[in-house]
Amino acid sequence: MMNNYLLSVENLKKLGLIHQNTDTKILSVAIRRSQDINVQPALGSPLYRALLQRVATNTWNPNYLTLMNDYVVPCLVAYVDYRCALLLNEKLTNKSVGRVGDENIQANNTPDTYVFRDQLLKDAQFYKERLIGYLMDDNGDHFPEYIDCCGSPNGSPALCHTNVTKDKTGYSPLQWIV
Repeated sequence: MMNNYLLSVENLKKLGLIHQNTDTKILSVAIRRSQDINVQPALGSPLYRALLQRVATNTWNPNYLTLMNDYVVPCLVAYVDYRCALLLNEKLTNKSVGRVGDENIQANNTPDTYVFRDQLLKDAQFYKERLIGYLMDDNGDHFPEYIDCCGSPNGSPALCHTNVTKDKTGYSPLQWIV
């Protein structure tokens, strides 16, 4: 699969809650994981690959541009915000895993972090639910890749094993444990 991102770090910083001085490397990892883990199951693998291809080639028609700008990007930004609310507070080194500190900001305690992440998760799930609803309402009219799967006449058998299970809803019963 292409190594593209659906969202640049620069646009993430403009559209999300993440501060401008946040480490680009960490944000790139968070974008990649969020798009693979949260957005790909919402889109389905064929549509996900089609969007990655459109990003790589910069070939957009009005329908795909609306899908991307109004549904995919808000969902992805919300999931990256959610992921980073914990990720940016922790540091993995060769000696330990620990909290990062700064003299200009006081880190939340664990209960405050979980309250904040819970709200971010609710936001992310809302945008994912909206994205899935938009695609389900479209019923493959503008986005045939959404209904393209191994069992369909248009499905590509060569890619069947690379497909992730498609989410039917944006809400998951358990995302993280306190």
